[in-house]
Amino acid sequence: MKKVAKGFTLVELMIVVAIIGILAAIAIPNFVKYQLRTKASEAGMLIESLRKAEATLVSDPRPIVVAGAVDAAYIPNQYWNLTGVQLPANPPGTDKRTWTAVELGIALAVDWAPEGATYYTYRVLTGCAGVPVGANSGMCYSIGAASNIDGDATNAEKVLVRPSTAGVLPGLPGNLTAAWPPALVGNTCLLGGNQVLNTVCSLTGPDVF
Repeated sequence: MKKVAKGFTLVELMIVVAIIGILAAIAIPNFVKYQLRTKASEAGMLIESLRKAEATLVSDPRPIVVAGAVDAAYIPNQYWNLTGVQLPANPPGTDKRTWTAVELGIALAVDWAPEGATYYTYRVLTGCAGVPVGANSGMCYSIGAASNIDGDATNAEKVLVRPSTAGVLPGLPGNLTAAWPPALVGNTCLLGGNQVLNTVCSLTGPDVF
């Protein structure tokens, strides 16, 4: 007697499709968030490496040489503001921003080496004038990083604030729009009513995944 081959019924196929749809609805958003978190982690690593470079400048008196020329506005044994420019100059967006050779040369002048394009823009503000006074140097500083990885209306802003030995605080770099002391809901720069200093914190809530 000939056997009749059996396949899946329409109901069974619909059940399988429904299960796959449910799994996709759960997995895809989580995967996207994982990708966004990976991109957002860039700022913490680069700010920390720049913090170490700034610390080395204070303990290692040497001139700053950019594109073969000494920065006469920098005073050795002080912090440096990377000539006061935003690196890279392109405004934040959802994709990586390319650094020009000139911009990379500024970073490499203090042995700070971002590897190619970055999601964040970076800027350093020096304050607390030292002796003698240098327009591009100071005894306190802040590092600001801004991005818009999630493409919404507000940039994500991370900052590291380094006060002087007397406790005097600098302002914030020009690539940041938030204010200091931090007062915005969703930031990590104000914990228990205390300002977070000498370490990276998120000044704004967006782009926190």
